[in-house]
Amino acid sequence: MSAAEQGAGGARASATRDVLYEAAAALFVERGYEDTTMADIAERAGTSRRTAFNHFPSKGDIPMLWTRRMADDAVDVITESTDEPAPERIRAYFRLISRLVEAEPELTRQMMLGWTAATGPIRYESQLLADLRPLLREGQERGEVRADVDVAEAARTLSDVYMGVVFRWVRDPDALGSFPDVADGGIELVLSAVRAPG
Repeated sequence: MSAAEQGAGGARASATRDVLYEAAAALFVERGYEDTTMADIAERAGTSRRTAFNHFPSKGDIPMLWTRRMADDAVDVITESTDEPAPERIRAYFRLISRLVEAEPELTRQMMLGWTAATGPIRYESQLLADLRPLLREGQERGEVRADVDVAEAARTLSDVYMGVVFRWVRDPDALGSFPDVADGGIELVLSAVRAPG
């Protein structure tokens, strides 16, 4: 198989995965995560169940992709602002994710319910950690994050605080108030603890 054929096959597979993801997202909003099957997703996407399972071996893999896509969008934005201090870039990263979460509340709710049903919080390390650790490490190198901070633990704490706010918002959006404001407040508490003095 030539490189061009391999590239075309990869592009086709990526396009099929995108169609399946979009079908799943629409169905989760319409019917709910629990009431949507992989057969429903395959039918909506115009593919076979086998194809659907080839791309998503478990329905629980779809919320993982949702999380990764949001984080990737946020990373794209913060990589453009390398002159900003690391704590500011971390804050911008979470603010962008918050806007994406708040823009589609029912999709967020269903994806979080799906992630929980798939035992995501138990089985998977947060998708955000891979993005946050390098930012914190860079902040230490530039003197913006305290040198004595354990970067891995700080990243995990930021992720835990953020996910906690998301879960509270999914459970009762009206009780929480402004999601971005509450999330920003939690992130700022952690950043104030790791930020270098001065």
